Amino acid sequence: MQTDRQEATLSVAEARHRAAALTVHRYDVDLDLTGLLDGPVLHSRSTVSFTARHPGEATFIDVIADTADAWLDGVALAPGAFDGERLHLPPLDGEHRLEVAATMTRTGQRAGIHRTVDSGDGEGDVYVWTSFEPDDARRVFACFDQPDLKAVFAFTVHAPHAWSVVSNSAAASCTDAGTTRTWVFEDTPRLSPYVTAVCAGPFHEVRRSVDGYELRLLSRRSLASHLDEQAGELFDLTGRGLRFFNDRFASPFPQRTYTQVFCPDFPGAAMENWGCVAWSDRYLHRTVPTAAERYDRAVVLLHEMAHQWFGDLVTLRWWDDLWLNESFADWAALWAAEQATAYTGAWRWFLGSRKEDGYTEDAGPGTHPIHQDIATAADAKAAFDMITYGKGASLLRQLAEYVGEAAFVAGLARYFADHAYGNATLTDLLAAVGGAAGRDLSGWADGWLRTAGTDVLTVACETGPDGRYREVAVTTTPPPDRPARRVHRLTAGVYDLRDDRPVRRHRLPVETTAATQPIAGLAGQPAADLILINDDDLTFARVRPDAASLKLLLGHGRHLPGADSRALTRIILWHLLEDGLLAPADLIGYAAGALPLETDPIVRDDLLRTSVAVAVDWAGPAVEAREHLGAACLALAGRAGDAAARTAGLQAAIALATTADRLAELDGPVGDSIDLRWRWLTRLAAVGRHDPAAVERQLRRDPDPDAIHSALTVRAASPEPAAKEEVWRAVFGERRVPPSALRPIGRAFWDPAHADVLRPYPDRFLGELASLGASHLSVTLAVVRHLFPRHGVDAGFPARAAAAAGRPGMPPMAAKNLQARAAVLVRMLRARAQA
Repeated sequence: MQTDRQEATLSVAEARHRAAALTVHRYDVDLDLTGLLDGPVLHSRSTVSFTARHPGEATFIDVIADTADAWLDGVALAPGAFDGERLHLPPLDGEHRLEVAATMTRTGQRAGIHRTVDSGDGEGDVYVWTSFEPDDARRVFACFDQPDLKAVFAFTVHAPHAWSVVSNSAAASCTDAGTTRTWVFEDTPRLSPYVTAVCAGPFHEVRRSVDGYELRLLSRRSLASHLDEQAGELFDLTGRGLRFFNDRFASPFPQRTYTQVFCPDFPGAAMENWGCVAWSDRYLHRTVPTAAERYDRAVVLLHEMAHQWFGDLVTLRWWDDLWLNESFADWAALWAAEQATAYTGAWRWFLGSRKEDGYTEDAGPGTHPIHQDIATAADAKAAFDMITYGKGASLLRQLAEYVGEAAFVAGLARYFADHAYGNATLTDLLAAVGGAAGRDLSGWADGWLRTAGTDVLTVACETGPDGRYREVAVTTTPPPDRPARRVHRLTAGVYDLRDDRPVRRHRLPVETTAATQPIAGLAGQPAADLILINDDDLTFARVRPDAASLKLLLGHGRHLPGADSRALTRIILWHLLEDGLLAPADLIGYAAGALPLETDPIVRDDLLRTSVAVAVDWAGPAVEAREHLGAACLALAGRAGDAAARTAGLQAAIALATTADRLAELDGPVGDSIDLRWRWLTRLAAVGRHDPAAVERQLRRDPDPDAIHSALTVRAASPEPAAKEEVWRAVFGERRVPPSALRPIGRAFWDPAHADVLRPYPDRFLGELASLGASHLSVTLAVVRHLFPRHGVDAGFPARAAAAAGRPGMPPMAAKNLQARAAVLVRMLRARAQA
């Protein structure tokens, strides 16, 4: 794996200086994509109109290219002005026009622009997409690549005749000249460079008009049948989202086109480009999705739509306020999902996904305040984490509870009106919301946004000899190394056991204005069997039950009447396991008893995911625990009339199987399901029964153009040293595995039964990471999260991994996530010793 040269990165000081010195009016960007049909060559010409406000001061424009020629006000700049990454301009004053003609050949790295060949349709279709956050627009055209230098953009794109091209705005014209077609797009409003986009290729397209908007969905041709089948739901969600946000934000999305492009090899989930959202096409379901997968796609769709306001219309000034984009987009998506769509359990889904990851990261060495200092654009990549997304959205839900939803939404409408097509900061947002609520939010912000760490909530009860409460109080304990005063608005559920089932007696609101806050209304009442703090999951805190409450949750939590309460029980048990206060067998035993009873699909899917992860990665070589849980999963799969439960149960049972005999029992239930058959073949390989002929038959049978990655996952699962090496070379040497395929490959590769074969790979993994420097932030994130060693490690590996994070040249995002994964591995190893 070749090491990429360390690139220049814009510092916050440079950005502030340049923003003070320049006003950028417009970009006319001409892109020639014709060289990408058969090769890697991109030509761009960027014409920039700007005003220099500091007489006699030099500046620079960003462009990463093989070659760049430039003309300032019609006069050619000296060749030495371009250093490969920056074009240095002479001292300037007043109005100027700069033209930069550049050639790029680094178009296959999933950074800035990516060219990919789809062999799934048998014709080798070529597709091109761009994705620029945080500072990758400079890889495609010369620009002042920072969020607070907004301008109007006008794109002209030359592409092969058979291609379609889409961009942020509608096409004003499309003309043919031989084998080339030229697309001219309408001017955009004032945007930051990182939310502009161009996608091109022989796309399959579906259109629909909704409420005056022209909605468009595009995918590669080999996925046309899937797009056609799923377009109805996607259009329905898009229309509902636009209607909801237009109304609630009092600032309707202003252009008539809204395009969503499902792109091959796209890193991450999606990107919020103005009016032209780019998706990973793994979100076009190839098989029947689980409930969690359906929720995931709906929330991502609404998240990217919310960005049209949070990030595109009003943009952070610098990356220290990334939460103004991501936390708000997550909160708004969940809010819209519950109020405007059929996905009424969105916040419950969120608890088991992003919020759970936010809890884990906030407890690790990389914890940071929501509002954080970002020194450079490269450091900004490391800020895209689940503290920003998961914790951040949770805090906004808490803020809405604190000031009231009506005041919160009114403040957001004021924020959009005041800062439309401009940039804003935390101070601006707090002023708008605080003004609408009539409250000073500076103290709230200090505790929640400017201080890292998670509070622990406990309940203290004083009961008299008559069995009645004298006092019940909630105690809030912040991390000792990060003391902070945070006010929690939450609910307390008061439960009595009746016929061995908890029945809620009261749902009481609590606001923790003191470190120990009495719960009003309980004094003098008969003592309850359980007081469940944060019962509706309104705040961000770890709930620590006492011994009696924990015993009740383990024995009866599965019978709690509310789905939110059962979801909270799972996360409480998971946190106790993470903190070394609960044995893996206890959580597995709870799950095995709860799964056959669980009726909520989100709670069920989260419980399956958690318990399987505990059995495989946290419980050590305890095969008995895996078999016990696997039997419960099979029972779940046999639930009559519930296809989703059957699929979810079989997925888990396959993942837990440790013998060829158990897999033989599962062969019949798997049947002709393509997805389940791939999972079954993967586990068969893991137990030493790799069947190449069966894999080839499955490849011929599977219409998914990415089925080759499923076959590679089967290979990764094999305990044969040659198989592990082959997969390692494909990922790190040849870089031919897209980020979307790394999760299943990593899970298969690091099998707990293959420890002896895996021993050389953990330290090899550390050696590969420095070469990720130029990769898209989602590529780096996927590599570290999904390929980090979990098995075949010695006791000293976590320390070596943490030390590797500090090596010179380690990309900031890789370093941060490496430390986080090492901290989780320490907890895993402790749990395995406890099992």
